[in-house]
Amino acid sequence: MKLFDALHVTSLFAIAILFFGLFFAFRKSSERTKKIVLGIIMGLNLLQHLLKCWVWPHMWGKSFGLPETAYNVCAFMIFLCPISVYGKSELLKQFQAYVGTCAGIFAPFIPYWFIGKDLLTWDFLRFWTCHTLLFLTSLLPAVWGMVKFRMKDGWKFGLCFLGMLALILLNNAVTFAALGYEGETFTNALFAQNPVWMMGPPAGESFIKTALDAVTLPFFKGGDGGRYTPILWYALPVYLLFLALGYALGAAFEKLQSLKKT
Repeated sequence: MKLFDALHVTSLFAIAILFFGLFFAFRKSSERTKKIVLGIIMGLNLLQHLLKCWVWPHMWGKSFGLPETAYNVCAFMIFLCPISVYGKSELLKQFQAYVGTCAGIFAPFIPYWFIGKDLLTWDFLRFWTCHTLLFLTSLLPAVWGMVKFRMKDGWKFGLCFLGMLALILLNNAVTFAALGYEGETFTNALFAQNPVWMMGPPAGESFIKTALDAVTLPFFKGGDGGRYTPILWYALPVYLLFLALGYALGAAFEKLQSLKKT
């Protein structure tokens, strides 16, 4: 695979067809019908995620483990989807629309895990399926008018994102403990599982790592070859980023909502 070769573009085109097909097919339906449609899609995604070692042929024979839990952002958002869609929290609905949509589309758009590999595999089909269904169930509620965007909630999104990272870390710690990991093995496993760099920057030098290190307090970096402090090492820049995005997106979508009413 190369980025945006024929197979990659076809996979993105298929996502677009599904999204626009569902959007236009149900945009004038009742909210109850929309929730039923979303429930079916979310149910399929939850089932394939929880039962992936039985659903996907390339994973047959493996036991239930970390990949079937809320072990990274995309997996967490799959579990959050039903709560945000069927719950009453406007904050969670907005958070799902922002983070779930981005998590669902960015991975298929730039699937760097598969560069140089064959896309015609069960592993890519599983990857494409879970992210596509997450994208659909995160963006469709927003474009169907089921989410009320509010600029005043902008300051909350950074806290929500950091809270999500804390829950992911807890999930991974509990899972590894249940699998019998102890001592250094337990610690190494946690730091090796490094979704969105929550445990520390990736190996090697990069502009992003240099920029984050510049605003990271020294005692969160470990020092003398020590480990970074999980989540806290980049909590400030992450919060400020989501603060800015929260207010900017909230203002833009509030304006769109007001235009629709006039």
